[in-house]
Amino acid sequence: FFSTKPANMSDDRDYLVKHSIPQVINDLVTALVKDRPPHAVPYMTEWFTKKAVFERPKVPLTPLIKKVCIVGGGNAAQAFANILPSHGVACNMWCGFGDEAERISAGINSQGGMKVHWSDGSVTLGKPDKISKDPGEVVPECNVLIMPLPSFAYPSVLTDLKPHLKPGMYIGITPGQGGFDWVARTVLGEELMKSVIFFAIMPMPLNCRITDFGKQVHVQVLKKKYRVGALPAAKTQECCDITASLFQAETTALPHLLTATMYPINAIIHPQRVFRICQPWRPGNYLPENPLFYEAMDEGSAGLMDAVNTELQMIAEKIKELSGVDLEIPHIKDFLGWVYEDDKPDLTSTKTFFATCSAYKGFRSPLKQVEGKGWVPDFENRYFTEDIPLGLCIYKGIADIVGEKTPAMDMVMYWAQAGMGKEYIVNGKLTGKDVASSNAPQRFGVTTLDQLLGK
Repeated sequence: FFSTKPANMSDDRDYLVKHSIPQVINDLVTALVKDRPPHAVPYMTEWFTKKAVFERPKVPLTPLIKKVCIVGGGNAAQAFANILPSHGVACNMWCGFGDEAERISAGINSQGGMKVHWSDGSVTLGKPDKISKDPGEVVPECNVLIMPLPSFAYPSVLTDLKPHLKPGMYIGITPGQGGFDWVARTVLGEELMKSVIFFAIMPMPLNCRITDFGKQVHVQVLKKKYRVGALPAAKTQECCDITASLFQAETTALPHLLTATMYPINAIIHPQRVFRICQPWRPGNYLPENPLFYEAMDEGSAGLMDAVNTELQMIAEKIKELSGVDLEIPHIKDFLGWVYEDDKPDLTSTKTFFATCSAYKGFRSPLKQVEGKGWVPDFENRYFTEDIPLGLCIYKGIADIVGEKTPAMDMVMYWAQAGMGKEYIVNGKLTGKDVASSNAPQRFGVTTLDQLLGK
């Protein structure tokens, strides 16, 4: 291809490769290897050149980013291993769990990079500089860490990272919930905590799934709008700039990191929807089908989501009344309507939003099939194991601190904890024996409003 390029075409081959790997590359290769007339080559070259210019990132790479370390080896982390290099970001990858680093390295090396299959049918290829199980080999040379992790992984990951963190590092967590700063303070200690910058990216940038471990990921959606909170708050704009560069996106600053902790995402959606789906179920009985989780959304599910979301907003209002700090907690429909604005979902109600947003199509409910009998709730699914102790327990813990009642939230939690064999709420308060294994603020000794706000 480059031997036939026009004289006025840039010689910066690395830039072209990194910034334009849409399906047109495959089309061009196909054109060159088949028996095509000679004039087809310069024609295809000109076409590719125009496409390459069109596909280059629209957001300049901020000089704040020297090198990024992707933390983890899950769905989003493997997609980032493609997307960030494709956006011109130098990056390493630390995969500390099991043999993930070895398997991902082998897969990438076998095909020259991590493949992402996009929902429009295009395929891109990207490759991090280094991949390692040892954080000491990949973390110290980076100044930005991106951690697309579930909340339960925070303690172990931060413990392994602690010896390799340096003053001034930016540590980004997505989706940024689960009381990350409380966990970090416990693991890292106050001195190290104050020397680095934490930021939360809302929502998770991708809807994706691994289709061949270490080799390819299917990405349904790369979101283009984010809200970012930081600690210290004075660094919020810098963290917005970093996020915008990494994901070529629009960013909006959150007023406080506590806002990210309280943001209405999964814990507002999943438990309430599952509660309503399973209302006819009793132990020993079976549900007749496993419905679509979002597209078959009913008024009862949406109404319960609205009720719990309203309680969350009332908690934020109480914090504002007591402290003067406005956390700006939105309704989930309005927030996700902003995120997926280009998809043009029906924003008439919570029900119509989830039923019409293409990003939420095709997902079934967290039920287990009992052969020949029907379906039962899967209380070991992450909609329970994450969204209750690492989601609703946090909201409830904050509500208890500021003295706000949450009857709708309590109802769902009582039902979920019974199925999970846990005890979080007792007599309407978050005082059960399993609070110690949740991420409620009380677990970390945070019991006053001043502590919640970091004062």
